[in-house]
Amino acid sequence: MHALAGRLPPLAVGLRLARLPPAMTESDQYRAARAQKAERLRQGGIDPFGRTFTPTHSVAEARALAPPAPAAVAPAPAAPAPRSDVVRLAGRIGNLREASGKLVFATLYDRSRADVYLRQRLEGRGDLDGAEAKKERGIQLFIEFTALGAERWAVVSALDLADWIGVTGRIGRTKRGEVSVFVDELVVLGKAMLPPPHQAGADSGELSAETRSRQRYLDLMMSDGSLATFTLRSRLVSAVRRFFSERGFLEVETPMMQPIPGGASARPFITHHNALDLDLYLRIAPELYLKRLLVGGLERVFELNRNFRNEGISPRHNPEFTMIEWYQAYADHEAMMRLSEELLLSLADQVLKTRVLQFAGHAIDLTTPWRRYTYHEALRTFGGLAYDDQVAVRARAVALGLDPADYATYDRLANAVWELVVEPHLIQPTFITDQPSWLTPLCKANPANPATTLRFELFIARMELGNAYTELNDPDVQRSRFAAQAQEAAAANDQEAGVVGGVIDEDYCTALDHGLPACGGQGIGIDRLVMLFSGRDNIRDVILFPTMRPDTTP
Repeated sequence: MHALAGRLPPLAVGLRLARLPPAMTESDQYRAARAQKAERLRQGGIDPFGRTFTPTHSVAEARALAPPAPAAVAPAPAAPAPRSDVVRLAGRIGNLREASGKLVFATLYDRSRADVYLRQRLEGRGDLDGAEAKKERGIQLFIEFTALGAERWAVVSALDLADWIGVTGRIGRTKRGEVSVFVDELVVLGKAMLPPPHQAGADSGELSAETRSRQRYLDLMMSDGSLATFTLRSRLVSAVRRFFSERGFLEVETPMMQPIPGGASARPFITHHNALDLDLYLRIAPELYLKRLLVGGLERVFELNRNFRNEGISPRHNPEFTMIEWYQAYADHEAMMRLSEELLLSLADQVLKTRVLQFAGHAIDLTTPWRRYTYHEALRTFGGLAYDDQVAVRARAVALGLDPADYATYDRLANAVWELVVEPHLIQPTFITDQPSWLTPLCKANPANPATTLRFELFIARMELGNAYTELNDPDVQRSRFAAQAQEAAAANDQEAGVVGGVIDEDYCTALDHGLPACGGQGIGIDRLVMLFSGRDNIRDVILFPTMRPDTTP
């Protein structure tokens, strides 16, 4: 039971469930008890859902104003400890207990708990979920009857866990040395009509993975780590924008609904435009539109874009995902490699202040230069296979549980084997170059070996993080590549080849007829980038509202 319950009048007791109608659900009972407190506030002329309040400091900033902690062996001072100037803080109540009839202790948390959590993680704190680490992410409120007076004390008696409040007071330390706000004024900024999950009967403060993804607001409320992840995500995206803007790239927007899907191999989502009586496809990639802009003369462009692929869901795949994709005139895939290294080092320096990332038990060192293997070298090095040794590749496929009959071509089977035998070894940053031409219809062929391309994929922590080309800008070769891609997809009955109904984007080819300059382009998955930087191994943990089946729980 709430620590205040024993002292408050029956009408104010948030968890005195026995007095409520037995037909009510537990959730209804909790809500009804809190509704009674809200009504008490209204009767006293106070809006339980708050008003404007302007904080002067975050909780983390306020903690920094506290005087140094006294020596452990020193006796308790006879006089009050030094206190700061007046501050105004706002946030949620995380703890609430009555010390006496005229003294209440509470803990206030705000968004700055995410920054403190991230700092603690980067410092290697092993007790991130321990009491001491959590204490540093909030601040104690010292709420005393004599400081507030009888009228304002009535507000304190109506408080519950998870209520939003604003406080005014001075920062100091209690006789026990606890950093505290000695509260002079307290206002309600938003009454929580339901308790936090752990108060409502959960066995612990941990939410299930299902609840975290479906009710992200509860996850952010309960988990400092989750709040830190999404704070980190926002800062990474901002830093990505700055990186490209500082290098002369223009941020642009391209259509999310396209008459012909293109730019990647994926099954699109289909929608219908009623006014035009036209089927449209949610984009699987912005590539073809961004390169049209280079034809027009924009020279350097980037887009932070949402893409949609009607494919499976896994710990590393979500049907709706975010990418940064950019194109640079007069560059090639080698320039894109250098830019990739610069980008990730810049993000690590700005956002994390370290170039060694911790992910799934591995220390990922971003120190450059990153290692490189060609597609065929990687297969030999990590799989002990030669790409052209069909007998050995087929035998390995069977040993890996693949059925060669499920693959329309040998190349598709060999690529499936490549993914299984190579990718598990790509933990440290690695560029895989010279992919087969059949995999990359939008990429220039390698002059030294036309069966391969001037392309790379960037792998880190066993994830494909980025993909880049020296872009194909010959319109005649592009038309023949598109035709071969459509024919191959039809023969394989492949719904995820990025070709629908055998239709190719002829307008894009016409754009190439008008002249696409030699250029390089690349895409990096933002969701996977956040996974890497936050140490999260499931993509659902870095997307605020991941795609899920409807909840059918009654």
